Amino acid sequence: MINQEQAIQKLLTYRETTGKTQSEIAKELDISDPQLSQFLNGIYKAPHIIIPKIERFFELKEKKETAPEAPEYKETSISSKVYKLIEYCHIQGKIAVAYGDAGVGKTMAIKEYAKKHPDGAIVITVSPCFASITGVNDLIAEQLRIREKVARKIYSEAVAKLRGSNKVLIIDEAQHLTVRVINHLRCMSDESGSGVAFIGNDEIYLKMRGSGQASYAQLYSRIAYKEHITTNSITEKDISLLFEENHLDKEVLALLLAISRTNYGIRGAVNVFVNTAAVFEQITRKNIAAMAIEMNIRP
Repeated sequence: MINQEQAIQKLLTYRETTGKTQSEIAKELDISDPQLSQFLNGIYKAPHIIIPKIERFFELKEKKETAPEAPEYKETSISSKVYKLIEYCHIQGKIAVAYGDAGVGKTMAIKEYAKKHPDGAIVITVSPCFASITGVNDLIAEQLRIREKVARKIYSEAVAKLRGSNKVLIIDEAQHLTVRVINHLRCMSDESGSGVAFIGNDEIYLKMRGSGQASYAQLYSRIAYKEHITTNSITEKDISLLFEENHLDKEVLALLLAISRTNYGIRGAVNVFVNTAAVFEQITRKNIAAMAIEMNIRP
């Protein structure tokens, strides 16, 4: 175990190299700000309680730094489709929907677009507890810095802030939305002139299309652009591109492609690769296959 002087020095070096505040570091250590302050000043009465926390923190940090990492964003055939769909909504101020299988890179494309358009892209991720009009309003209000709490006032201010703002609203995990909420966002788009990109699984498109009922016509007619994305559309080139820095042989890439075309998608292939790298010394077809079986993935 490290002593108190070593622990203090580690924390001071960490603060200096990362630029993090004392409060942020205290949160990472799961102690209070005053506790950390007293410890750094050498006046904390029970340093033996905090030193193990510091030791565990730096041990975990070191393991994270050396752990295998998932490939960074690549412009695959699928991520490119999603990216272009969002760009269309942004430029044209229209409604579009990208829907299909999970784990194929839709969210990665959203993150990349937001990264390249930090002032223009408003991204909200809809979990079931935020799927209502109130929940969606809260998510949008947070992004647009709206302080109103009444739903209709949030809506009015959101429309005012979006109108002429050159922003696009991107809804990830949009399948959780009800038809009523989708219409709420459609109206927001109509009134503000800002585009809305709905990204999710097949359910979002089915909700927007309805079953041919006239009541859905107004909503469905607003879809100016749609992309149906499936794991079957993942190509050899996509997998080669994703793992190009790892210099994998053709047999390994072929197996990763087969995994990506299962229900687990590209995310499944990446997870198998990362776990294989963590467990085995070499990335071989045999080791990839063994890890896939361990993870109950059958390509």
